[in-house]
Amino acid sequence: MNKDIIIGLGGHIDHGKTSLIKAINGFDGDHTNQEIERGITLDISFSNLKINNLNLAFIDVPGHEKLVKNMIAGAFGIDVFLLVIACDDGIMPQTIEHLQIAHALGIKQILCVLSKSDLASQNQIDNLKSKLIKTLENFIGLELIGLECVSIKDEQSIEKLKITLSKIEKIERINQSEIFRYYIDRSFSLKGIGTVVSGSVISGQIDISQKLWICDLGQEVEIKGMHSHHQTITHAKTSMRLALNLSHINANKLMRGFLISKKGYLRGFDCVDVALKLLDLTSKDLHLKEVQFFIGSQNIRAKIFVLSQDKDTIYATLKLEKKIFSIFKERFILRHEKGNLCSGIILNPITDPIKKTDKIKLLQALLSEDFIQAFSLLSKAHHRGFGLVSSMQRFNLNHTQALEIAKNLKDCFIDSHNLVIYHIKSFEFLKEEVLKIFHQNKYALISAKTLNLRLPWASLVIIENILQILLKEGKILQQNGIYLNPQSHIKNMEDFVGEKIMQTLDSGGYMPLAPYNIYDTLDIDRSLGDRVLKKLCKAHKVKRLEHNLFISSSHLSSLTKLLRELIKTYGYVDVTLIKEKLLFSRKYCIAYLDYLDSFADIIKDNQNRRYFKK
Repeated sequence: MNKDIIIGLGGHIDHGKTSLIKAINGFDGDHTNQEIERGITLDISFSNLKINNLNLAFIDVPGHEKLVKNMIAGAFGIDVFLLVIACDDGIMPQTIEHLQIAHALGIKQILCVLSKSDLASQNQIDNLKSKLIKTLENFIGLELIGLECVSIKDEQSIEKLKITLSKIEKIERINQSEIFRYYIDRSFSLKGIGTVVSGSVISGQIDISQKLWICDLGQEVEIKGMHSHHQTITHAKTSMRLALNLSHINANKLMRGFLISKKGYLRGFDCVDVALKLLDLTSKDLHLKEVQFFIGSQNIRAKIFVLSQDKDTIYATLKLEKKIFSIFKERFILRHEKGNLCSGIILNPITDPIKKTDKIKLLQALLSEDFIQAFSLLSKAHHRGFGLVSSMQRFNLNHTQALEIAKNLKDCFIDSHNLVIYHIKSFEFLKEEVLKIFHQNKYALISAKTLNLRLPWASLVIIENILQILLKEGKILQQNGIYLNPQSHIKNMEDFVGEKIMQTLDSGGYMPLAPYNIYDTLDIDRSLGDRVLKKLCKAHKVKRLEHNLFISSSHLSSLTKLLRELIKTYGYVDVTLIKEKLLFSRKYCIAYLDYLDSFADIIKDNQNRRYFKK
């Protein structure tokens, strides 16, 4: 099986990146007239080379100072950074800038190519090698896997470079997200094919049979076809360059930077909590500073709100001009007018209602992946329960992993079925809410399901637990699954509920409340209410006219007399006449007209008009 490795090229303008790729695989990245005329690569270009069992995808990014943003876009998803430095020019400003970006985005391997070796002496080359190795010492964690001296005029040097490329070992990314994520590089339409997008698979995998979700548009699309380096495929995984032929969407709606994933995995927020490290050491005060935020292939305006600084790590909240769909520990770059300002990682991609002091503790815990501390702080902050449904986006943990961690929490109740953590404070708050219902209405007759409807933020599991606790404490009683106040002294619940329903229907007159509204008003369990209402209908005390329209038989009888009087007086009765004379809403008018159809002496002339038969 072929291993897919994405190699990103970087380096100063005119150091020969594009020419090097052409020498390696024959691909000329300068594909537009403007690029050919100016001799520089203006935008990202892509090509590949197959060696042994490796499929090497090259991303050639610009070296021009004003186009570094494209280098950032190209760097996302890169496995190996190939840095090109011209022997006659040496290390230049954009060389360092590209190194900073590669390091900041978590690339672990670097292959350095000293190009144009025919234009420099051996002494120059040796000095450049020494200087380069010393420079790389500043980028801890970036492993030098090769240092090659080449000239596009020397085929032997190119072949030697190919051998080095063939020996690249793919490093599996640590804590790789399981969520399928794919940032769009380009979007276009092809005649006879339709909408096509290109990009790199940042994480996860996808099959052609699955549907995709355009996060930025909130729209689902289907895959008509998938291609990788001119080959049709049915399955794609991390580190693959991928072209997707999509249906149900127009190409002009899709933009560079849009994120494609699967529905239900990611939520978007315009505020994220982050950890920053300064790249421009001349910039000291970051608070309230406006910057350019680069993530994936997106470039967004942002404002920094510094929370605290711990040694060389700055904890901050970024307020963004638009929502992003980021994940835990996703990397980004902040730039300002002078160049690279900060490298950063997302710590909290989801906005939380948490005070500043606790937020700083939370971010410190998240940075060190102390999830027990993080879960504890978040469960305290979320008074109505902290959900683990988004644990993959929040912590890069699947539900099973998140629940295992949650089991170690103190002073918390875990609803494993609904993936919710309730802190003891939330538990006590919910107990008070339940007791409040019985205190406000001494005659409340409720079940766990009734409370779940009243308090939808509380799961059925935790409600049942709280009711059992209150029952043991003697604060409530239970009869056949219905809970009641010990002070109510209700002997027969069905008789009591029957009386209350009849009283409510009578007070409602000719426009009675719907059953569920009656039950909610009286704090009566819906199943109990339905059972009693059915008995009242069977006893002919109540008449059901429509699905949600029940009226007392006595009121219906007197109303029928009123409607008959209108027919006698005006020769007919219809919706308009009833609304004018009796001030009923249209819903009730139509229901009562339909009821008149059951009488043998009344005839229906059209949808809304009734007469006596002649």
